[in-house]
Amino acid sequence: MSPKKSDSLAFRKLLVDEALNRTPTGGFPELEKRHQLQPGTLFDWVEELGPTPPPAPFSALHFWIGNTALDEADFSRYFNHADDYWDRDIEEIEASDKNLTGCGFCEDLNSAFLYDEDLLLVIHLPKPVPVEEIVAHSTLDSDESLALIVQACMARGIHQANVMFAYADPTQPIPEPDKLYNGLPYIGLFDD
Repeated sequence: MSPKKSDSLAFRKLLVDEALNRTPTGGFPELEKRHQLQPGTLFDWVEELGPTPPPAPFSALHFWIGNTALDEADFSRYFNHADDYWDRDIEEIEASDKNLTGCGFCEDLNSAFLYDEDLLLVIHLPKPVPVEEIVAHSTLDSDESLALIVQACMARGIHQANVMFAYADPTQPIPEPDKLYNGLPYIGLFDD
């Protein structure tokens, strides 16, 4: 018995490409019907042969940790946006040759758009505490990653800190990891 056309890897890859890039009206079910496939088959093929999805938010976090003399309001101003930001349309933002966010964090990330507020954690303590203590305020569940963050801080000479911020979008590029962000060094991206 010869293999069916739908069994070949080349055929499955072609169909996955069509499903992801040129989906017809009717979507995946229409493609399955056209090629006489069992319902759900194409979803399985896309999962198997399609592109690897980007890491999910909170699967890894970027950390900045250190000390600041700024009070909490002044430190937090770095994350604020321009009053007129939400009045602008996407085309205006994309066409501008300057950053219209009014947000220091966004400018440092070279992002023309605002960061996702749901993915940002900012901790500002009245006085420095051991790094282990401030890192414990994060949402990380991984003890191994927490230990790696403390180790990275120690390697930078940071034994105590009163401020930390973490951004839970692992796909966010950090254009200049060696610069200071709101006066804090970038510690790195750590898995949860």
